Amino acid sequence: MNFSMNNNLNIWEWKEHNKWYRLDKRAISFFRKIKWMFQRAKYGYCDRDLWNLDYTLGNYLASTINKLANITHGHPIDLTKKEWDDILKNMAYNFYVGTNEDFWEDPYNKFLSYEKNFDKLDEKQKELWRKWFEKQDETFNLMKEHRREGFQTLEQWYEHLWD
Repeated sequence: MNFSMNNNLNIWEWKEHNKWYRLDKRAISFFRKIKWMFQRAKYGYCDRDLWNLDYTLGNYLASTINKLANITHGHPIDLTKKEWDDILKNMAYNFYVGTNEDFWEDPYNKFLSYEKNFDKLDEKQKELWRKWFEKQDETFNLMKEHRREGFQTLEQWYEHLWD
């Protein structure tokens, strides 16, 4: 199973501001990234990781297990190397897909108009919002299923996660 996986844990690649944003905000962001770098070096995690710990753990598991699948030399005795690599890549895929909402298609978001009061929207917009909520529920349930499958596989093969 091949798929493109971005390592979303790098604080230096976090695109919170575009180049036209105010310089003072970018400077504050730069100093926060320095602080986070030192926190990660000292504690192994930073304030940004704690803000959304489920996202951080899901991406950490996905990226490290994917890396292990790409560099591993050994495998459990009852499996072939190909079977073991497929298990690892499937586990990484499930954690990645179960964590990142950007992976899932959102067909309604570009058509929605944002009002503070739902009652001021016309019927067409209200229907689009209802469909969007239904799609979000469906997506979150699918993400939950992928995470569940990833954790079940992790539990089954936990002792074998070595190189």
